[in-house]
Amino acid sequence: MAACAISANSGRVQLALLASLLILLISGCATTPRKPPPTVEQIVQMSQTGVPPESIIQEIRDSGALYRLPASELVKLKAQGVSDAVLDYMQQTYLEDERRRAYYYQAGPYWGPYGWWGPPPVVIVRRPPK
Repeated sequence: MAACAISANSGRVQLALLASLLILLISGCATTPRKPPPTVEQIVQMSQTGVPPESIIQEIRDSGALYRLPASELVKLKAQGVSDAVLDYMQQTYLEDERRRAYYYQAGPYWGPYGWWGPPPVVIVRRPPK
C-alpha cells in the first residue's frame, strides 16, 4: 500500500514538472521582442537604393508598424521615389487599424478574436515635426 502511494505522488510530481516546463516554453515564445519598425526616412532610403517593394513591405509587416500619414506626406514620399505598392501598404496598415478599432468599439472591450483584452499592440510610426 505504501509503494502505491509513493508511485501516485511521483506521478503527480512528474505531471507538475511537465506542466511547469510547458508553461515556461510557451511564455518564452510569447515574449519574443518584435523587430523595430522602419522609420519613414529608412523607407525612403531603401526605396532610393533599389530595395524591391516586396522586401520593404515584408519588413513593415514583420515589425507590425502602423503608419498614420496624411495625404500630403504620401505625395512627398511618392516624389522621393517610394513605390505605389509600399505607399498603398503603409496606408492599408492605418485603414485596417481603424476598422479593428471600430469593431472593438461596437463589440465592447470584453472579448474578441485576440482574447479578453482586445487586439495586440500596434507600433505607430510618426514623422517628427520639422
